[in-house]
Amino acid sequence: MSQDKYYDEEFIPSIIRWGILTLSLGIVFSFAPAFYLWWFHSILPTWSQILAGVGYVVAILWAIYFVEPISYFPVLGIPGTYLSFLSGNISNLRLPCSAVAQEAAGVKEGTKEGSIISTIAISTSIIVNTVILLLGVVGLSAAFGNLPPSILHAFDFILPAIFGAIFGQFLIRSYTLGAIALTLGLVLTAIKIIPGWGILLILVFGTIGIARILWEKGKIH
Repeated sequence: MSQDKYYDEEFIPSIIRWGILTLSLGIVFSFAPAFYLWWFHSILPTWSQILAGVGYVVAILWAIYFVEPISYFPVLGIPGTYLSFLSGNISNLRLPCSAVAQEAAGVKEGTKEGSIISTIAISTSIIVNTVILLLGVVGLSAAFGNLPPSILHAFDFILPAIFGAIFGQFLIRSYTLGAIALTLGLVLTAIKIIPGWGILLILVFGTIGIARILWEKGKIH
């Protein structure tokens, strides 16, 4: 069996089966603390409180439900998407690891080779992240609590710095598209009329549409 045929007929179908299973189990176990409080301590919110909480979360995050899978998938690939949405820390850890690993390996995002490299990179990041998190919880929590406020405040800029690095990495591939995306983001942010979730939707889908037009005209490759 050729590598391409094995990837399409064996690897990906098994990834999808296991991905659906593990994500389904993750959904079930995410309710474990609530069930514990209900079963052992008889603490149970009313339906109105549950619906109010769900409505509050959906109102804030509904745009992300659409944007993140679409915008992350080309880099993560099918296996990486299952791994990332199960383990979390996608934007600040899984996505950068996947993008950097594919660039270092000299493969292109969206290809079968890229999907394999992305899977290895994300799996490794999950293992390393779990070990470091365990060490941090056990030994570093007290140390972080004693850091001066100026150092602690610097941690607020970690996520913007990561996004800036990722943007710079992809900017090198197409200065035209990068300049358009950056200009569009700055303009939408400056006019302060559109809410944050609207800016996110316009930037993601707008940039995709512009990239498609430029690609059809041969302006980008």
